[in-house]
Amino acid sequence: MKLILLLTYLFVEIMVTVPLASAVGVFYTFLEIVLSAVFGFVIFFNTPFTLKESFDKIVQKRIPLSTLSLASTIRILGAFLLILPGFFGDITGAVLLVFSAVLLIGGKDSRDDDDIIDVEIVEEKEDRR
Repeated sequence: MKLILLLTYLFVEIMVTVPLASAVGVFYTFLEIVLSAVFGFVIFFNTPFTLKESFDKIVQKRIPLSTLSLASTIRILGAFLLILPGFFGDITGAVLLVFSAVLLIGGKDSRDDDDIIDVEIVEEKEDRR
């Protein structure tokens, strides 16, 4: 199964990269591959610092743990795809990185639930004499 997924990825990568590389030229293709790999390595090696900031947000109850774990996994996968050569992987990696950022920035603020107080109103009847 893993081999089929790998071969499918390679097929799609070649089908996307060959036409784009012939359209933009060898120099710009090489430049794109190198710059995206450098960008991917920078993101990959900055992940521990990003995780520390995200854990601080969890402690402050600004994002839930499930959102952090999903966003971190997507971020690492996106960085890995940027490191691999090819246009399809770079485009997919960039989309995943944007999605990860949206999850971390636009995540549900879990502090909202703590601010709600359940109140029951009881009316007292006046005693008429």
